[in-house]
Amino acid sequence: MTRDDSLSPPFSHRELNGETLLAELARLRGALVHQRHLDACAEELSRLRAMDVDAAILAVEKLARTRFKDQGMLAIVLREWGSRLRQPADVRALAAHFLRLARVSAIIGALWQTERKRHG
Repeated sequence: MTRDDSLSPPFSHRELNGETLLAELARLRGALVHQRHLDACAEELSRLRAMDVDAAILAVEKLARTRFKDQGMLAIVLREWGSRLRQPADVRALAAHFLRLARVSAIIGALWQTERKRHG
């Protein structure tokens, strides 16, 4: 594995897309961050995949400060992750993590809607 392919902690943590993802999802849902904002955030972060680390850190901070400033908890989570970027692979891992976060949120939302309809 080359230096560009290695992940920095916490991106290399085995629970990044397990316990960590679920804890973040709980924080975001508790703060009433809507699915459309998670989807938009994942889309914005996917555009950063080819950026170098320094540019990605600045871009993530700008997203938190501008596009998602009214989504307080989402801006906080973005800043937390942006401050942890160290390697080029981290930028790709961040984009992938937020895409998974948005997808899992959508699946859980659909399950909740189905359950509400059943119990009506």
